[in-house]
Amino acid sequence: MTLHSRIGAVAVHLPERRLTVTDVEEEMAARNPDLDLPRGLIERFTGVRHRYVAPADWEASDLAVAAARRLFEQTGLGPGDIDLVVFAAASGDVLEPATAHIVAERLGVTCPVFDLKNACNSVLNAIEVGDALIRAGGYRRILVACGEAPTRLLGTTVTSVQDYVESCAALTMSDVGAALLLEASEEPGVLAHRMGANSRAWRASVTPMTTNADGRLEIGRLKVKPMKMLRSLAETDFGPITELLAEQDLTVDDFAVVCVSQISVPYTRQFCQSLGIPDDKVLITVDEYGCANAASIPQQLAAAEASGRLRAGDLACLIGLGSGLSFGVVVVRW
Repeated sequence: MTLHSRIGAVAVHLPERRLTVTDVEEEMAARNPDLDLPRGLIERFTGVRHRYVAPADWEASDLAVAAARRLFEQTGLGPGDIDLVVFAAASGDVLEPATAHIVAERLGVTCPVFDLKNACNSVLNAIEVGDALIRAGGYRRILVACGEAPTRLLGTTVTSVQDYVESCAALTMSDVGAALLLEASEEPGVLAHRMGANSRAWRASVTPMTTNADGRLEIGRLKVKPMKMLRSLAETDFGPITELLAEQDLTVDDFAVVCVSQISVPYTRQFCQSLGIPDDKVLITVDEYGCANAASIPQQLAAAEASGRLRAGDLACLIGLGSGLSFGVVVVRW
């Protein structure tokens, strides 16, 4: 029998604390009294109105575990039903070992684990890898766990108004947990996938690692250069996405929903327009939930399913965009 894989379930965890971008701007102004920081800039630049912040003692693994437990409740599965845990996120608890170990221990899972990290494209890459592993017969149920805790790295001080402008995208980021179940199936659920990259664009969005005066490693604040990011989009050949859809004899009209990694509303709109994806196929979540990094696509899938936009048997197109610049597309039947 030929094995296929399918997405069996998806779950999301949002922290209780929700801030408006006005709250964020006021905090930045208070922390930088010597600078005349413009108000309303974040929403004008990004379209984001709210963001979520996890409790101070929570890490990326806490968010992933909360989402995974919700997925277990939804499906009736337990720790013993999982054959592999893949922690797929831009965030992580520690440099070593894999954060997946921390997630597995807290869930009571004893199977193999590993981390997969590729910025906002991490979950899409996890689906790609998981599909291959399941079709090869190595695993039957894979838990893709994602915990994004970017607010730990944002910082509240800037050196200039220009520095503040370059920090605007980072100031819209939310702490979000997501979990996705990838399982073996007699009928194909993950129909096709393809990835690509424009690595010349890596300087447009960087979270640096630096060494302080004591020689200790420190992780810096995410810096996004908006104009360089837009130029990177224009210079990137997204042909692999359209080529895959053509090979599958699919058009945008065939999909119930198109889920796209969402950094900001304008960025998402521009990208979708460049691929000929109409607004009514895209479920915008970044405006009310903030930028969820790699959790963005599972968050959109969960929202589409909850709203009735995505039902059993429907086709969904998942398009990932990540710093680097990495991109990819996965076509699934729900």
